[in-house]
Amino acid sequence: MSPPILHAEGLRYAYRGVPAVQEVSLSVGEGEIVALLGANGAGKSTTVNMLAGVLRPAAGRVLWRGEDIAGLPAHRVLERGIALVPEGRLIFPQMTVLENLQVAGAAPRAAAEFPRRLEEIFGIFPRLAERRAQPAGSLSGGEQQMLAIARGLVARPELLILDEPSLGLAPMLVRAVFDLVRDLNARGITVLLVEQNLHQSLRVAGRGYVLEKGRVALSGTGAALLEDPYVRQTYLGM
Repeated sequence: MSPPILHAEGLRYAYRGVPAVQEVSLSVGEGEIVALLGANGAGKSTTVNMLAGVLRPAAGRVLWRGEDIAGLPAHRVLERGIALVPEGRLIFPQMTVLENLQVAGAAPRAAAEFPRRLEEIFGIFPRLAERRAQPAGSLSGGEQQMLAIARGLVARPELLILDEPSLGLAPMLVRAVFDLVRDLNARGITVLLVEQNLHQSLRVAGRGYVLEKGRVALSGTGAALLEDPYVRQTYLGM
């Protein structure tokens, strides 16, 4: 494993007194793809929302390159180089593809380089370039997911957190999303991949964590988790 650029330790969070995340610790090394896995309701989204500054942890630390950023607001976390692509895409459907990207380009980290970065992003996503003047709501589900990821890339993040990027997509598009994750990582972007799709995720991730009831139940290399008897029986149906 590469030296961690992100290290979370003892994270806790509750909704109206009901624990959602309990003592979760994880790390991400520079250049890695790390998967955060588990069933719906396991605490995955709550965990990454704490990492990205959307939620303030009730306890625990989030160390980014040695600085404790737990409790910083999301825009400050983005300024430090961590971008979250949230579950559900959350694009602006009435705005055009280009306008959606321009919203992200207004962030201080992105503004100075936005025109050049926009061309780089259209190079990665040529279909978005073709549809730049279309309302985002008119795109297919797969194209909307590409737009959400593209928007996350505008600020040139050092760590890209993808929350359930394959959710609700047809199998062919699911494969395209995981191919994209590999491609982005090959371009030098560290990725924390949040997924229910363990099989595909563990094929692209170097390491993974499996959450159950708000706790880390298992962790290890992607290859080791794919062969783990509990994972195979519980999550892969083997």
